[in-house]
Amino acid sequence: MRMTIHNGRAGKNGAYNPRHNDRNFDISRAEHIDPERMPGNVYWNWTGKKDVSFEDCEKTFYEEHCRAHLDAVNQRHREQRHPERVRDMDAYRTARQTCPEETLLMIGNKNEYLPPRTLRAICEKLKDWEENTVSGLHVLDMALHVDEEGAPHIHMRRAWIYRDENGIESIAQSKTLQAAGIPLPHPDKPQGRHNNRKQSFSAMERQALYEICRGYGIESLLEMQPREKSRSGRELEDYKASEAEKRAQAAEMRAKMAEEKTRQAEASLQKIKNAKTYAQRRTQQAQERAQEQEGRNSTLRAAESEIRGKMEREQTTARQLAEMNEKARQELQETRKELERLAPYLTKAEQRELQEQQEQQKQTRQEEPEWDWDDGFGLE
Repeated sequence: MRMTIHNGRAGKNGAYNPRHNDRNFDISRAEHIDPERMPGNVYWNWTGKKDVSFEDCEKTFYEEHCRAHLDAVNQRHREQRHPERVRDMDAYRTARQTCPEETLLMIGNKNEYLPPRTLRAICEKLKDWEENTVSGLHVLDMALHVDEEGAPHIHMRRAWIYRDENGIESIAQSKTLQAAGIPLPHPDKPQGRHNNRKQSFSAMERQALYEICRGYGIESLLEMQPREKSRSGRELEDYKASEAEKRAQAAEMRAKMAEEKTRQAEASLQKIKNAKTYAQRRTQQAQERAQEQEGRNSTLRAAESEIRGKMEREQTTARQLAEMNEKARQELQETRKELERLAPYLTKAEQRELQEQQEQQKQTRQEEPEWDWDDGFGLE
């Protein structure tokens, strides 16, 4: 049986999502998952709580261990006037460099494999070896899958926590391995892509896994050496088993991609819901403002109507006064004519008195304002 152990953090669609591992997504879209076999799956997370999803337990872990580091980094970005570099914890937890690392462990293929209980026990011992070997390595969650095509396999997600001289913790794989005393494969050469401590740890991890399997008496069944790339010389059965293993891994990747698309669709749907809520709130505010404006307009119309009524009444009164004034003027003219007719019959004293009255009336008429009754109130 071939022993497969693969480590990775992200694919072309970003960081691996833990929802696939604890089946916290719509499995109706996953053709490679058999719902009838799902009850045989086994899940574990670092909190020990069964009702907590893998994603939530990882969020809690990052908050407890990485919050101080992230706040300090964000503060430096703000002080250096780079607010665009500020990240929240979800962005830190899902970034390629700082997201959890996922290990896929499988022994055998769909035709020949270990009992799931044995595979689980082996993985638990591997977890203990890892955490004892590197104190900063923390296994966050594990899932044993028996509901997929191919051999039973285990997903194990872990975080590499480095604590600096100030006691601040952050995700730093290389520094964590160095602090644990893991050497470079070639200590006499510079550290780089092809000479790093993770390579040394992976080799140690594979050997430790082999020793654990030895304890279960299955070491003789394991194929430890990497297979040649060419399939020439293989037996047909081996080739079919290898192809089945590849299909299982491809199905696993498709499931992760489908899950990621689902997550993106859910995020897009949430944005649409937020936009709809915002539009509804703005519409309601606009309606309230329109109602308030209508109330003000109604008040203005009532005031305008009242002013128009008052001006019309005053205009009517002014016309009546003008008519009365005109009538009095006509009567005065008639009286004046009558007096002029009777003047020859008056004494000189009466004529002087009459003349004085006429002068006073003339002066009074000059002091009276002239009214333009049609244009005095500006009404249209």
